[in-house]
Amino acid sequence: MPSASLPVLLLAAFVLSCAALRGEQADIVVLHDVVIGKGGDRDLHAEIAYPKNATAPLPAIIHIHGGGWVGGSYKSGDLAELAKAGFFAASVEYRLSNEAKWPAQIQDCKLAVRWLRANAAKYNVDPNRIGVMGESAGGHLVACLGTMADVKEYEGDGGYPGVSSAVQAVVDFYGPTDFTQPGIYSPNAIKVTEMLFGATLQEKPDLWKSGSPLYYVKAGDPPMLLVHGDADTLVPVAQSKVFDEALTKAQVPHQMIVVKNGNHGFIPVANTTTTPSRDEIDKAVLAFFYQYLKAS
Repeated sequence: MPSASLPVLLLAAFVLSCAALRGEQADIVVLHDVVIGKGGDRDLHAEIAYPKNATAPLPAIIHIHGGGWVGGSYKSGDLAELAKAGFFAASVEYRLSNEAKWPAQIQDCKLAVRWLRANAAKYNVDPNRIGVMGESAGGHLVACLGTMADVKEYEGDGGYPGVSSAVQAVVDFYGPTDFTQPGIYSPNAIKVTEMLFGATLQEKPDLWKSGSPLYYVKAGDPPMLLVHGDADTLVPVAQSKVFDEALTKAQVPHQMIVVKNGNHGFIPVANTTTTPSRDEIDKAVLAFFYQYLKAS
């Protein structure tokens, strides 16, 4: 789903660090347009940043961008900030809904995890410490990665067959989790979701359910952090609340942060401030990844 503003460490839609692009951050390696596999009949790519002189295999974070599944870019994200925090960071490309319909998007995201795990030695990454984070449509896709590891038909054939697409930690920022309940989904969000599936909910209810991570939650899913504004008019906070309830029932380790006065993208409601602040959210995200990916 579209978003307008995000904290730096949440990989908001900003260009990569200008200093990194100029090669001024000598301690960080930045790579552009790395081919990770195939989406349909074309290459898919990633932007990468990681600490240059790490002495031990790094925990990794894969970023999945937002944009209503029809916009956004893998080139959006301040990966250098995550690299400076001790992570291998990658922002990955997936096919948008004007190119391919569901389940192409989750297939491409699963490909990204398989690519990184298969190339762990090349990039000095610990293949058992891979986390994912995404906002809005990207939040939906990381929730899918966290709950659909065992759904074989969503693996696709983009590359690295037989490699696991399981992840070890998920941070979902205001992503939709249940497409089957219009009462907790805005009309504008429904419109872009119709583009994702190529059909309305009334026409293909089973297809819409198949893309809803809520219905895949089970014991053993990776730890998750949900962050959602209580004033979100595009993806209502109820979407994260029903997911939170399902995770609780399945005894999946998780936390939910409700951002008071936060609209979509944590934009504050007019004449208010958001609580927790962006800085506090950033710290909570890093603490979550440090806890579950055991970054040094």
